[in-house]
Amino acid sequence: MNTFSESWHRVRGVTVRLRPQVQAHRQWFRGELWFVIREPFNNQFFRLRAAAHAFVQRLDGTRTVQEAWEETLADDPEDAPGQQDVIELLARLYAANLIFTDLPADTASLFQRHQKRRHRETVSKWLGVMFARFPLWDPDDFLRRVLPVVGPLFSRWGAVIWVIAVVLGLKGVVENRDAVVSEAGAALTPENLLWLYAATFGIKLLHEFGHAILCRKFGGEVHVFGVMLMVFTPMPYVDATSAWSFRERWQRVLVGAGGMIVEVVIAGLAAIFWAASGPGLLHTLAFNIMFSASVSTLLFNLNPLLRFDGYYMLMDWLRLPNLAQRSLGLIRHLAEKNLFGLKREKPPSHSPRETRWLIGYGVTSFVYRIVLSASIILFVATQFPVVGLFLAGVCFVGWILVPLGKFVGYLASSPKLARVRPRAWAVTMGIVGALVLVLGVIPMPANLRAPGIVQAEEYTLVATANAGFVEKILAPSGTQVKAGQPLLQLADPELAFEMRTVTAQLAEAVSRQRQAISRVGQNQRSIDGVLEAVRLREADLQRRQRELTVVARHDGVWVAPRAADFLGRWFPRGTVLGEVVNERKFTFIARIPTRDGLQLVSTNVPEGRVRLLGQPSKPMAVASLRVIQATAETDESARGRNGGEAERAAPAPTFELRSVLVPGTDAPRLLHGQTGVMKLAVPWEPLLQQWSRRVRQVFQKTSLGNA
Repeated sequence: MNTFSESWHRVRGVTVRLRPQVQAHRQWFRGELWFVIREPFNNQFFRLRAAAHAFVQRLDGTRTVQEAWEETLADDPEDAPGQQDVIELLARLYAANLIFTDLPADTASLFQRHQKRRHRETVSKWLGVMFARFPLWDPDDFLRRVLPVVGPLFSRWGAVIWVIAVVLGLKGVVENRDAVVSEAGAALTPENLLWLYAATFGIKLLHEFGHAILCRKFGGEVHVFGVMLMVFTPMPYVDATSAWSFRERWQRVLVGAGGMIVEVVIAGLAAIFWAASGPGLLHTLAFNIMFSASVSTLLFNLNPLLRFDGYYMLMDWLRLPNLAQRSLGLIRHLAEKNLFGLKREKPPSHSPRETRWLIGYGVTSFVYRIVLSASIILFVATQFPVVGLFLAGVCFVGWILVPLGKFVGYLASSPKLARVRPRAWAVTMGIVGALVLVLGVIPMPANLRAPGIVQAEEYTLVATANAGFVEKILAPSGTQVKAGQPLLQLADPELAFEMRTVTAQLAEAVSRQRQAISRVGQNQRSIDGVLEAVRLREADLQRRQRELTVVARHDGVWVAPRAADFLGRWFPRGTVLGEVVNERKFTFIARIPTRDGLQLVSTNVPEGRVRLLGQPSKPMAVASLRVIQATAETDESARGRNGGEAERAAPAPTFELRSVLVPGTDAPRLLHGQTGVMKLAVPWEPLLQQWSRRVRQVFQKTSLGNA
C-alpha cells in the first residue's frame, strides 16, 4: 500500500465535505463491495471501493483530511487507502464537482479545478475531433411519457417477436446470399453513400433511444441527448450513465445491450422486406438499413475493445468495474515498480486472475485503437487528402506530442518519483535510445512487398457485336473452348423482321428483272442496280445475324461468372459478357513506387516469391522478373477501367514488376484477374525505412486506383 506521500502536508489540514445532493448506491463485484456515488444536478458518477467510501463518508466538514484518514486506517488497516491514494481520490472528486472546500492556494494546485476540467473537455473535443460530442436536449420528460407505450416492447413477448424477426431475416439473407454479396459490393459506391448515411443515422437514433428506454424502464434518468462526430460524420448519442447505479448486474447489461437489441430487430425486419421486394427505391433503402444495422453492431457496438456498448457489457459481465482505467493503472504500476523502482505502490488488481484480465485488456485495446484509428485516417486520406492530412496532424498532436509532454512533466515534477527520479530518467532515456537504435539504425531483414494481379498472356474480352436478347447459353462458364466455338446465341426480333422484309424485296427485284428481260424497252440497268442494292443489304443482315452467335476467338477457358443470369436479358452492342482465357501461361504484374524501383534497378534482381490471396498452398517462385518504368502506355488496366481517362491523366511515377508464372504440379490453379502479393528479398535496412516504404506503397496503390 502507498501509505505515505511527500505531498501529504499540503492536504492534511484541509476540511472537505461531499456536496449535500450526492447519493450513494451499493454494488457487488466478484464478492467485493463497491459504492457508486452520484451528483444528480450534473449527472456525475463515481465508483469507489468500500474502504475508499468509508474515508469519503467521514468527509463531513468537521474532520480534516488527516483525521478522516487516520480513523479509516484504524478501522481497516489492510484495505484503507494510502496517502497518495487519498490525494488522487480527492483530486478526481474535486474534478467531478462532488466535493467542495475552501482550499489554500498551495493545496488547490493539487486538484483539477472545475474550470480546468471544462477547458480540458473543450480541448479534448478538438484533439479527438473524430469522436467529439455535443449535448443538445434533455429527453427525460419525453421518455417518461412514452415509456407506457414502448416499454412493453422490452418484455418477454417482445423477446419472442425479436427472435421471430431475426430468424426470418436470417432465412431471407441465406436464401439470397448471392444477391447480398452483389449488393454489398455496391454499398460504398458514391451514388449509394447518401442512402447509406440516411439509413445509418435513423438506425443510430433508434439505437440510442433503445438505451434510454431501458434505462428509464429500470428507474434510471437520461438527461442528455446530443450529436457526436464519427470521423466528421454526425451521429446521435444519449447519456445513460445513470445505469451505473443499478444494483442488479443483468439490468446494467441489458441497458448496455439495448441499442443492439433495437438494431438487430430492425436489421431482421429490413431483411424480410428486402428479400420479398423487387428492385426499386424501397428495396435499396431496406438493404442499406439491413447492411448498416448488422455491420455497425458487429464491428463497433459489440466490440469491447472500444468504449461503446460491448465495453460496458463486458465490464458488468466480468464484474470488473472501471476496466479501462484500472488496466491502464495496472500497466503504469508495473512500469513504475519494475522500471523505476517504486516498491511501495499498491496494484489496482486483487487477484492473479484479475491481473491477467486487466493486462490483456489494456494491451489489446491499446493496439486495436491505434490500428483502427490509423485505418480510419488512411481511409479518409484516400478519399479526401486534405482532410486526411488535417486529421493526421491533429492526431499527431493529440496522441504523440500531448502525451509526450505530460510524460516529460511527470518525470520532471511528480512527487511520487522524488526518491527515484534519476533512475526514472536513466531508464526512460535508455529505452528511448534502444528504440532509436533498433528501429532507426540497426539493419534488419527486409522484404519488398508489391501487391499485384495475375494476368494471362493470351486473353480476350467477349462482347456483343450486335444488340439482342440472350436466347441460349451454348457453353457454360468454366468450359474449355476452341477457337470459333459458339458461346451464346442472341436473338434480335427487329433484325429478323428486317431479314424477312429484305427477302421479300429480293424476290420482288428478281421478278422485275425477269420481266425486264422478256419485255423490250424497259430500263434493264436500273433494275439491276436495285437488285444489287437489295443483295448487299441481305448480305449485311446475314452478317449481323451470324454475329448474334457469340464465339470464342481463340482456345481457352470461357469465364462468365454471371452467365446463368443472361437468359432473356437484352444487351446493347459492345456489352462485355465475359472473357476467354488461355491458361497455359500467366504473368504476375505489380506496381512499386519510384524509389523502390530505382533500388531494384541499381542492384541485382533479387529472389522472390508470389503468394496468391486466399491460397493456403506454398508461394510460387518468381521467374524472369523484369523491372520497367511504368508509363501511360503500360497502364492498360487503368485505361480499361476508366474508359480512356488514364490516357489524359499524367502517369504516376512508378515502376512495374512483371514475372512469369508457370503453374507446377503442387502450385494452386492460376486464374486471370486473381490478386496476390510479390515478396522480394532486398538488402537489409532499419525498420523505420521499411515501415515508411510500406506507407508509401499504400498511398501509391491509392493514387493508381484513382488515376
